[in-house]
Amino acid sequence: MLSGILLALCYPKISFNELIWLWPIPLLVSLWTLTPSKKTYLKGFGLAYLSGVVFFIINLSWLHHIHIASCLLLSLFLACYFGVWGAFASTIGAAKNSDHSLVVCTSIVSLKSAFLNGAAWCGLEWVRGWALTGFPWNGLGVGLVDELVLIQIADVIGVTGISFITIFCSSIITSLLFRITHEIKNSKLKAHPDFIAGVSLVMFLFAYGTSKLARVPKDQIEIRTLLVQGGIDQDEKWDSDSAQKIYKRYWDMTTPYLKMDNVNFDLVVWPESSLPYSLYDQKTQNYLNQILALKNFELVLGINERIPQDGIYNSVVALKNNTKSARTYQKTHLVPFGEYVPFRKSIPLVEKIAANSLGVDFNPGNTYKPLQMTLPEPYQIIPLVCFEDAFGNLARKFINQSPQLIVNVTNDGWFKESAASEQHMANAIFRCIELRRPMIRCANTGMSCLIDDCGSLYDRHSTFSGGERLIHGTDRSNTFLIASLPETIKIERSQRITIYSKVGDLFSIMMGSIALFVCLLNYFQSFRKINQKTLPVD
Repeated sequence: MLSGILLALCYPKISFNELIWLWPIPLLVSLWTLTPSKKTYLKGFGLAYLSGVVFFIINLSWLHHIHIASCLLLSLFLACYFGVWGAFASTIGAAKNSDHSLVVCTSIVSLKSAFLNGAAWCGLEWVRGWALTGFPWNGLGVGLVDELVLIQIADVIGVTGISFITIFCSSIITSLLFRITHEIKNSKLKAHPDFIAGVSLVMFLFAYGTSKLARVPKDQIEIRTLLVQGGIDQDEKWDSDSAQKIYKRYWDMTTPYLKMDNVNFDLVVWPESSLPYSLYDQKTQNYLNQILALKNFELVLGINERIPQDGIYNSVVALKNNTKSARTYQKTHLVPFGEYVPFRKSIPLVEKIAANSLGVDFNPGNTYKPLQMTLPEPYQIIPLVCFEDAFGNLARKFINQSPQLIVNVTNDGWFKESAASEQHMANAIFRCIELRRPMIRCANTGMSCLIDDCGSLYDRHSTFSGGERLIHGTDRSNTFLIASLPETIKIERSQRITIYSKVGDLFSIMMGSIALFVCLLNYFQSFRKINQKTLPVD
């Protein structure tokens, strides 16, 4: 339970990032001191499962704004990943010699244990990112989001790969605590090469990250952009009586900037589902054409597309001059029970419940084509809707060698003044590092901001750089704001294709495969020993 609490403190709103290296220690001590038996793995599962339940209930507490049951049920399910890892760490991953001695295990045993535990955790996080549609939210790597220099390695191994490093180091620290205590009691301190290996790994991360952060970009496109955070309350968003108010708000928050004589904006961004009616509604068309006629700029907005004989899509639309120029991206990764109901068409009872509660399901898109932009010169937008920015393997499907900018439109208004918005932004930051593409995030309520290709909210290479390029109040948790943010974002004309962009989560897949192989090997060896004992003796 203590480990679960310590891990929860690593993420917003607390963000005590240093604990990411220490949180597993109480859990590992519990797992490694279990009395060896045939049911050790079950006890290990139970202990780690309890830790996971505590962590997720705290970490996902903002889900109670949707329904308290959704928070509880999702936590109980996600804790299974902790449980599986606990079963592994208490048996195969235990830092014990062949005689089950913990306190005097060698550095080689410690390193082996640390590697296997890190590999298992890394592989399980990768599975969590796609199994049953996937929920990669707040992996261990995300807990290091404020340690910018240490997370630059994500462009090689992804955010799940960083989780391997944290568990690897935590396992070594835990093993070292046992041995140091034993050595002090016996007045025989020894050298510990495993600890040196862990420190060396962190030093490598520091050197790699420093080199990436020190790199000065060359030959950039400067895009003058305007982010508009409408701050529309969820109770009003789909209320027909509030439609006129919503249209007026976006008009009032956008047009004064467009009418300025001394500034020409290239890109204006509105959030997810910003307008209450479909893109093809005549009122919406007239409204957008009036705004687009004010000046030569491009508008990117989140809006629903209701296509006759096809269905409704949660889309990102890019417009210039008029609505006839529309280029659209239709959201591919829909939220189960939020945007569609699984098994709805095959189970009549589910269909009846869904029709009364959700109404019509959204349709998923099926293409991953960037949106072509022209101002101030040609470049591309990687469009991500809502929590699509938490999926690295999805975002990398848009990557090519053209100048590219990630644009995420979202609406975190469902979750009120909770940690959800800041956690969402923390997850999104890793897409910028993994792909080395800057990002614009525009939220209805939430964290509207600009992020560079190293995951920073600051304009790190500008002589006149101010504070964070972020819309927020007196503190980051104050996200229910109505505000516009005029800023300049820069993208390189010759952008790099990162290793992660090319191979995705290959590192995590390899680590998970190694852990699985060791499990199978251990199982067959145990099975063989049992058979040998039961063979008849001549």
